[in-house]
Amino acid sequence: MIEFRYDTFTDFLIAIGEPLLSAAIYLVVGFLIARLARNWVERAMARRSVGWSGTQILARLVAVAIKITSIMLALIAVGASPTGLLAVFGAFTVAIGLSLQDVFKNFFAGIYLLIERPFRVGDRIAIRDVIGEVQGIDIRTTLVKNVDSELVLIPNAVVFTEVLRNDTHFGVRRLDFTIKSSSKSATDIDRLIRQHLIDLPQVHPPIPVARIRASSPSELTVLSSIIIDNSDEAEMAIAQHVVGVLLEETVEVTSS
Repeated sequence: MIEFRYDTFTDFLIAIGEPLLSAAIYLVVGFLIARLARNWVERAMARRSVGWSGTQILARLVAVAIKITSIMLALIAVGASPTGLLAVFGAFTVAIGLSLQDVFKNFFAGIYLLIERPFRVGDRIAIRDVIGEVQGIDIRTTLVKNVDSELVLIPNAVVFTEVLRNDTHFGVRRLDFTIKSSSKSATDIDRLIRQHLIDLPQVHPPIPVARIRASSPSELTVLSSIIIDNSDEAEMAIAQHVVGVLLEETVEVTSS
């Protein structure tokens, strides 16, 4: 029979226990740091006025990276080959990257949008044929509430590569009035608009001169554009004011 002496058994426990203890420390400390880092990223992004979805994306990315690092260090502590782990991790990353190319393309485009911040949550943007208010940036898409109160999901890669217009970047929006009249001249319409809107606090001067869009023997179409505060309340108040001033005319209102 094989006899184990006390010293031999103690050495055996130490030889086994030390790597396991080191691995446990790497895991506990790594996961704790991941939680702290996630909380820090959430607070930092909140100060930068990044939407909830974008904040969660960055926070999870940082936490996952730290957790993966701690797991690899724990495996190395119990005897795994660093070279082998890196090879396996590299092969796994390549396989995932090839199978999820579009997802990663939209993901990293979203990260870039969060860093560059061409718009913020609540801004009114226009991209392709979509015009609306930004609700947030998700893992794959930018969420926009359009003028019909519909939620439109635009791939982040499209937002990143297409020409994008931020209508509210400077805190204002434009109201366009298309006025059809059979009794007034363009000069009369322009004078009425200027006279009744110039002193309103929501209007940003100067008020551009009204332009003739179309003319016929029976009807004149005039376009007038006004810069106002960036709020639905201001838009409604100004639109009602113009309609009240031009009661006898047909007025079409659009905003951008």
